[in-house]
Amino acid sequence: MDPFTDPFTGPDLDRGPDPGTGSRAGLFASLDLAAGEAEASPALDGLVGGILAEVASGARAVRAVAHPLGFFCLPVLRDGALGVCVHVFGPDAAGPRPARAVREIHCHSWELKSSVLYGRVGNLRVGVHDEPVRPTHRAYEVHSAEGTDEIRPTARLVRWEPLGERTSARGETYTLAAGEFHATVLPGGAPAATVVLGRSVPGPVDVVLGPLDGRARRVVRRQCDAARTARIAEAAARRLSEPPSED
Repeated sequence: MDPFTDPFTGPDLDRGPDPGTGSRAGLFASLDLAAGEAEASPALDGLVGGILAEVASGARAVRAVAHPLGFFCLPVLRDGALGVCVHVFGPDAAGPRPARAVREIHCHSWELKSSVLYGRVGNLRVGVHDEPVRPTHRAYEVHSAEGTDEIRPTARLVRWEPLGERTSARGETYTLAAGEFHATVLPGGAPAATVVLGRSVPGPVDVVLGPLDGRARRVVRRQCDAARTARIAEAAARRLSEPPSED
């Protein structure tokens, strides 16, 4: 899977027993329950806050990945088909980049549940239709291994249309099915973070829309060192501990 679409692969991913629960599947189940279907419980902040503290201290062997769409990904859990990561948006985490979120229309090969930890995050659902005569984009499959993503053009030419945009605030949860096209939007570029739960399913592949005349390319994920990872986790934990804003 690729850095455009995958929340839980990357170099040095922590795959051992979870230090907080002793069971990686147990941690996923706890986060899944706390995230809820539409509204998260207060327990989610405590669970994620504990994970961020472990990342900041080095107790959890995680390295942040600088996502090409302008945020940091902390891949905190992978257990077979299940995965969890924390996405951190905004310039205050660790220097000037990444500090933006750019619309990139894509679909996942896995089911997604995303809960907003702080700030506001928009999700634009997109309809994609085959259009061989007057297309606007080409579909690209993404195949990943060992921290490298091969982005390969396909013969599929398409147009897309917005189906509706929803902005979620702190404590709200939204879901996406595998194969459903969307784009993430950060309103106003303000700091935000989400915890993302993924469940791989057989069949769908990761796809991103790109230029009609684009060529195959390779993307190598940019991994942060331990010190920068700790700063990212500390900044996210600090904002998570602040009282919710009134707006």
